[in-house]
Amino acid sequence: MAMAPATTTTTRHSVISMLLFFLLTTTTPFFFNAHASSSSSSSLVEGVCHESQNYSFCIQAMHSDPRTSSAKTHMDLAVISIELGISNSTKTLNYIARMYRSPKEDPQQQSALKGCLWGYDGAVSSFKSALMELKVDPLTANYDAKVAGDGAVYCSGCMDSAGIKDSVMSDGNCFTSSFSNIAFVITNYLG
Repeated sequence: MAMAPATTTTTRHSVISMLLFFLLTTTTPFFFNAHASSSSSSSLVEGVCHESQNYSFCIQAMHSDPRTSSAKTHMDLAVISIELGISNSTKTLNYIARMYRSPKEDPQQQSALKGCLWGYDGAVSSFKSALMELKVDPLTANYDAKVAGDGAVYCSGCMDSAGIKDSVMSDGNCFTSSFSNIAFVITNYLG
């Protein structure tokens, strides 16, 4: 799911919402510390992010992890991006699980939330599998990184069909898709 450059108000709001969600859910205080990275890791990150679907998000997300400033290889960046994907998709999964357990949801929404739980269980599993396969089988890690985004796409469809308008879930879907794309781009360099 390619995102167009942030030229429209809606796209800008989406990017801002995604970044806000990431800021609120990340545990690191280094989100905007892009200047702390060395020139070699900076050029490595820049090269990868230019190939991603959302350059701005990629740069900010990668630099949200303090390890990025000392990353010297694509393998280093792959570990960071996949771990960010695991963290984000797990937080989104937990949020959806809390909503699903809420007794006030109507049956159609419950069914959609159950679909989202299924999708995010797959996303978390795919990110974790990608991490385990990085050094053993980079091609499989690349595939797992790519399909991790499928859970978010599936959840988005479930939300649309049930008329669920939840900015946290929508942002989580965008983040998971973006982290999947970033990890896919990076792992392309490994095999």
